[in-house]
Amino acid sequence: MVNSARKEYGEPPIRNNKFIEKVIDELDGETYTKSVGQKNGADIEIIHMTLKQALRVAARESKAVRRSLIDKLEQQSTPQSPNEIIVAMALANVAQERRLKSVETQVEQVAEEIDHIKQGTIPAGYQGYSYLQATYGLSNAKSKQLVMAWGVPHKKIPHVAPGGQVTQMSVVLEDSFISALNRMICEAEQRGTQWYHPHMGRFSIAGWDIPKGDSK
Repeated sequence: MVNSARKEYGEPPIRNNKFIEKVIDELDGETYTKSVGQKNGADIEIIHMTLKQALRVAARESKAVRRSLIDKLEQQSTPQSPNEIIVAMALANVAQERRLKSVETQVEQVAEEIDHIKQGTIPAGYQGYSYLQATYGLSNAKSKQLVMAWGVPHKKIPHVAPGGQVTQMSVVLEDSFISALNRMICEAEQRGTQWYHPHMGRFSIAGWDIPKGDSK
């Protein structure tokens, strides 16, 4: 609630521990009780005080924020005690703090993804289909068929095309692709000038020649 009011008037948010410090500082030398509670697995401090003390704590906020807080509290259907108000403020601060951390994490992830896009980064161990075709001789279409038939790990990543347009590029885990290719070749049989496998149909591999007289 405090941070929502602060944001409304362009003021920076206050961390929950800093808010509690303000309460303790305001009530220095006075009698009050303090306990520890939990909200969503997070520890929060709860300070029990009189109405007079609660008003003094609220008075530390700026004029605009203070008025906003009072208005919002008055709009609540169920009247709250000063202690409940302070607890609500503390819980709101915890929630706001978590939201801010979540936003920061998302911003970092987006920034990292943008860097990868700019650099054209391919995840370690993965290769695109053009590379696989040039290296292992199996056509693009048949390589994709092999990946699907043998469950080879694959995914799409952002990629910057020559014209600067961001597209999606399919990449395949190379080691798993090699393993699947080897198994498939061992199970395949020669048919004329090509090879045949039940999961692949007819296919050929560039650089592999079937010896004369061995075709079926």
